[in-house]
Amino acid sequence: MSANDIILVIVSGLGVIHGLFLAIILWVYNKGNPLSNKLLSTLLVVLSFRVGKSVFLEFTENIDVKLIFIGLSAMMALGPLFYLFTLSCIKRQFSLKKRHVLHFIPAILGLGFGLQINESQLVTLPKIVFLFVFIGYYLHYLIYIVISYKYSLVHKIKGLSPAVSDLLRLLFFGLLAIWVVYVLNLFDEFVPYIIGPILYSIVAYVVSFVVFRAGYIQKIGQTKYKTTPVSDEQSEQLFSKTLKLIVGDEQYKNPNLTLKSLSDSLKVTPQILSQVINQKSGKNFNSFINTYRIKESIRIFNLEQFKHHTVAAIAFEVGFNSISSFNTTFKKEIGNTPLAYRKQLAE
Repeated sequence: MSANDIILVIVSGLGVIHGLFLAIILWVYNKGNPLSNKLLSTLLVVLSFRVGKSVFLEFTENIDVKLIFIGLSAMMALGPLFYLFTLSCIKRQFSLKKRHVLHFIPAILGLGFGLQINESQLVTLPKIVFLFVFIGYYLHYLIYIVISYKYSLVHKIKGLSPAVSDLLRLLFFGLLAIWVVYVLNLFDEFVPYIIGPILYSIVAYVVSFVVFRAGYIQKIGQTKYKTTPVSDEQSEQLFSKTLKLIVGDEQYKNPNLTLKSLSDSLKVTPQILSQVINQKSGKNFNSFINTYRIKESIRIFNLEQFKHHTVAAIAFEVGFNSISSFNTTFKKEIGNTPLAYRKQLAE
């Protein structure tokens, strides 16, 4: 291997290592949106595998054809991962459901094809089969990232926060640049195959530098949307109606209460309701609701007739759906666990 080849291996290989290292950081990162962090981490792992395959293909002789097609099938996992990551950034209550597995069926089929293919089939199978396979891989990837980006643009108009919008745009163009190079790689006489891994290294370093320098990851979990214009009078009226439902009708005791269900009752968007609650109470929706739950639990702890009730029973009585969340919230608000607080009362 020549000195130039060694340099190319180092440059392209460092990008793969950097991507994997960044994936590990994101997986354990406790700021921002944990689900978004893990989805982006998984995307980086799959992308690093795809690019790593390219490095081996360029500098290794007699590489197993199965590895080549398994690496190609990874492309059909990248699009869905970026799509789900986009949803997790935009939708406040987004969570993974069983139906989301359907997005990965093409990748699973591609993986199966890669595991079944062998050297002899490269000669015996019609070239049209491989043409459709390659078109399927690359078109699938492109469709997903374009749909994801268009979805983010629609929500940008609706008020998606600039930080989230900038992050999604940055990732989109990074993934698009990698796609363009790999498509051009199909015409080896025009673009050397190693350009793909090298570009990935550049994209990985630039994107990670910009993302962490601007604090985009942290901002995913903080502010999803820009301030929606609401007049002071409208804000006062809406907050008054909110208090009537939450306090007057004791809706805080409903363990299934969500921002969406409450906004539906008030006939406003979740974004506007969230904004008003933040402005008027200085707290987000969950903290706002939990404040009343904790106040009620303290009142109950001080009542003689509840002296023999368990902490869990009181937690469920005031609206919590788990004892752990009650303990955590209570300690955060009061500075003591519910059990320790009850013991102080008994002294």
